Amino acid sequence: MATGGRRQEVSQWGFLNSCLLLVLVLMIFYCSWVNNKIVTRGYRLNELRQEEKHLVEEQGKLQAELATLKRPQNLARLARQLGLKEPRPGYKIVLP
Repeated sequence: MATGGRRQEVSQWGFLNSCLLLVLVLMIFYCSWVNNKIVTRGYRLNELRQEEKHLVEEQGKLQAELATLKRPQNLARLARQLGLKEPRPGYKIVLP
């Protein structure tokens, strides 16, 4: 009887060890998967920051170009190129 109880105890420890080993392996896979996601998202974040930097630079250039185009001298020159003329005295210009 003593040996039968001992075998059952050993098989229970074997089952428990197998379960713990399975949990350990699953945890290793999960940690690897999480680490992979963190690295992938880090690269994506870096790409987005580079794109943001590029877009901010482009916005600055476009704002400078817009300011240049809005200057009265440039507007007058562009109006002459389009065939527009100065209004005659007494004409009213109503802007919405």
